[in-house]
Amino acid sequence: MLKKEKYDGFFGGLYKRNEIYLLLSTAILLISVLLGYAFAGLLSPFLAGMLSSLKNNAVQGQIQLQTLPIFEKNLDIILIIYIGGILFGVGTAIYLIFNGIFNGYAATQFPLGNYILYNIPYGIPEFVGIIISGAAGFRLASCIYHIFNGLTHMRSDISQTNQFRYIIEMNMDEFWESIKLLVIAIVFLLIAAFIEANLSIAWANYIKTAI
Repeated sequence: MLKKEKYDGFFGGLYKRNEIYLLLSTAILLISVLLGYAFAGLLSPFLAGMLSSLKNNAVQGQIQLQTLPIFEKNLDIILIIYIGGILFGVGTAIYLIFNGIFNGYAATQFPLGNYILYNIPYGIPEFVGIIISGAAGFRLASCIYHIFNGLTHMRSDISQTNQFRYIIEMNMDEFWESIKLLVIAIVFLLIAAFIEANLSIAWANYIKTAI
């Protein structure tokens, strides 16, 4: 059962209750990006084909530079990260690591200045959204762990149904906490998709001509 902070406000309380998961998600993603960048040569045999496929899909128009298609693609990613929490957080960690490594590797395949220029406007809210979805996955993992822990301590002299209901009710706060984080992550991804579809290229081209 989560401790409610009366005077923190919605976002302040949400952050405090999930600070460890947000920091863990941030650390995993950042370290993975750095590893992907540093070991790009070793990773190329495994990731070059995937990056090439993404490039070809973009050129052929299969990846549309419109808000909704971009949002739907990114939504799939964070839902996978979140649902990975069901496996006690292992799935969440794996998808965060892969996402970070792939992005780090991708950064080495373009001129670094151009990569940063074209990606940073939407990359910041997208990055934040992925971090928060990771925290949501870890909070879901905590909920699952506490439910299983409660189930292993059920007593035989008390109604099993009542005990099960009590265990679920005691951990519903954590489940809804994970949903709140997921919804916030989705909002960030929607913002990122709008920026990527409508502003990023124009902004980067303007900066390049102004320099």
